[in-house]
Amino acid sequence: MLHLAICDDDKRFLDYLSGEIESWAVQGGHSGADGETCSVERYPCADAFLFAWEERKDTDILLLDIEMPGTDGMALAKKLRQMGDYVSIIFVTGNPDFALEGYDLEAVSYIVKPVKRQRLWAALDRARERIAHRAAIIVALFGGEVEKVYLSDICCLEGDGHDCILWKRDGEKLICRSGIRQMEQKLMEDMSLRDSFFKPHRSYCVNLEHVERIGKKEIRMDNRMTIPIARGKWEELNRVYMAYFRRQSF
Repeated sequence: MLHLAICDDDKRFLDYLSGEIESWAVQGGHSGADGETCSVERYPCADAFLFAWEERKDTDILLLDIEMPGTDGMALAKKLRQMGDYVSIIFVTGNPDFALEGYDLEAVSYIVKPVKRQRLWAALDRARERIAHRAAIIVALFGGEVEKVYLSDICCLEGDGHDCILWKRDGEKLICRSGIRQMEQKLMEDMSLRDSFFKPHRSYCVNLEHVERIGKKEIRMDNRMTIPIARGKWEELNRVYMAYFRRQSF
């Protein structure tokens, strides 16, 4: 179940957003997926949300106004990030002037009122995908050790004989006891991730989130690795990456 919260001092807008979220959940958003099970909490100010958050910390997606009495929405978002919380924030505001600041806070989207359903639902879809990326897998390492790895931290997988090297975005590498095919299957168990990873070469599987540049013969990842592109894979890679980029657009 997804836990959503709306923070806005306008009761009529709280009602409107609640209705839109319910419609999005029933219809599965733009993804065409089965209906999403979710709960929606409503808060008239940032302080009310923060009080509840400090008790439960169970909100997955926060739809947040900026200009409110007391603590404003931007200050609340900064506090959440300073606390290290990864709640997905969608700013829904009448003021377009804070868009860059919202981007710096890793907001999923910045929507200016009046809100269009298509834009709101697309933002909710992206938030759901981002939440999936905060999921983690348990990786079995040599020596009998295991490690939890967040999916968003995986830069790419590299096949190494019967083993698999998991490269993280900070450059760290983990030598896994499973082969690359088994690791790919573990990633693909989550349907929402199937469009986030791509295999440009039989020995590599890349996380499209961390692709920095696509050349004719190789990919440069944001951890400075270069990944070869197999013959016949370049056009498909570009098509898949552009589709991924459009879904993630701010």
